[in-house]
Amino acid sequence: MVQLRALRIIPFSSLLAHLAWALIPATPGEQTRRAIRSTRETISKIREQSNVPPRIYVDYLIPLPPETSDADIDPWPGGLAQMYPYAEDILRDILSGVVEDSSKDKCSTQILSSPDCCGLFIQESPVSPELDVAAVLFPGPDQLDQLKQIDNMVGDKRALILFNRQ
Repeated sequence: MVQLRALRIIPFSSLLAHLAWALIPATPGEQTRRAIRSTRETISKIREQSNVPPRIYVDYLIPLPPETSDADIDPWPGGLAQMYPYAEDILRDILSGVVEDSSKDKCSTQILSSPDCCGLFIQESPVSPELDVAAVLFPGPDQLDQLKQIDNMVGDKRALILFNRQ
């Protein structure tokens, strides 16, 4: 008895579309979940595999404001100042997800530069201070001296994230 197998031919363009769908988050919530998972894994690998302090950067596509329409030429006319409140909420979500057993209310913030819309966030771990994670939102070249101070303050054990560097 001869068995026949069905062979399905998939056009290359469909395959590429499927791969892009798998690689590109479809929603802001999915992007946040992936950022949390990736950040956690990266910090863990750095801590396990090397003697260097865990220092990483995260580039995150801030979703457009809900009031944006198709006719808008520039959905962020206020630039970083307009983005900051949205990015602040996203960063708090990510940090509370990265630091296990923590919550958004355990995140302290400090404005580093109002004109540059740059802020410092520290997510406290309920388990150990060494598991705290600090993040700088929208850091740019004007904050280099402050970043050195923050790096020293954070120390070699805690993680430091540069979030949406400029």
